[in-house]
Amino acid sequence: MSETAASRPTVLELLDRGLLRPEAVARLADNYLAAPGLRTHAHTLSLGLVLDVAAAIQAYPLAGAILASALVSPRVKRSAVGTAILLARPQKV
Repeated sequence: MSETAASRPTVLELLDRGLLRPEAVARLADNYLAAPGLRTHAHTLSLGLVLDVAAAIQAYPLAGAILASALVSPRVKRSAVGTAILLARPQKV
């Protein structure tokens, strides 16, 4: 039986349950910001979960707008990417 997207926990829920470490989210955000031009940024999280950071940013429109703005500081851009990651629902591999 395949699970629906809504039945998968978000990255934030996985953090709350202690199944992921905050450093994993920071690392994903840093990796994305280091090379945002890549088409996909699929990264394996613990527990056999995969998260495409580029897709997470696309699903959180505010992050895309923030990243596109030249008026926004790198710190705010990193926060926007981090928020998109926290709201994303990783897929099982």
